[in-house]
Amino acid sequence: MFGLISIMIGLIFGQGQNFNAQLKKYLDEKLNSYAKYEYQIIQAPKNYFRIEISEDRKSRLDKNYFYLPVKIYDHRNLVSVSLLTIRVKLYKNVFSASREIRRNENLLPNMLKVKMADVSLYGDNVINVTEDLSNYRSRVLIKTGSILSENMIEQIPVVNRGNKIILHTGGLGVDVSIDVIARQDGCLGDVISVYSNGNKLYKGKIVDKSNLTLVE
Repeated sequence: MFGLISIMIGLIFGQGQNFNAQLKKYLDEKLNSYAKYEYQIIQAPKNYFRIEISEDRKSRLDKNYFYLPVKIYDHRNLVSVSLLTIRVKLYKNVFSASREIRRNENLLPNMLKVKMADVSLYGDNVINVTEDLSNYRSRVLIKTGSILSENMIEQIPVVNRGNKIILHTGGLGVDVSIDVIARQDGCLGDVISVYSNGNKLYKGKIVDKSNLTLVE
């Protein structure tokens, strides 16, 4: 992990490398979930004698901005609290679409490649490259080069609308089953609407591609 600091920081902070080293160490700890990062201070307090990171207040990361509470001291050693505004770039290995992926298309290995990218604007939505996507499909049209995020994909349904399946309605160890037709797609564990031959509606929890259990 490394930090890229603007050459202007040495001019912004009169105490020079002492604060720079403190800031770098702090960011290393707070941003250690990323493969690497870059940062640049874009707004800092003015007219102070000394500055240090405030451990009494929490820093905050908001996409590509990191807000760091600091203590600033004047020439009489009186202290006040302020904020540093730091612009960051946060890098991770991510899945990138190697070609355009149509909506509802099952994801295959040759559709994706792994690359290092700045994910600071994605929040926590980026797909982890260790995740198995063999049971997923695209939820939307994914353009070539797009970084894969949670809102772009969904699990491949094991039951599709119009499928004939068995609804198990029995209780207390007695299995009573009826043939029904799914009114919507669903994955394992999902509760979906189904209807019987007499058009009576039920709710069922998906057990597998052929069976549901009645949800009262």
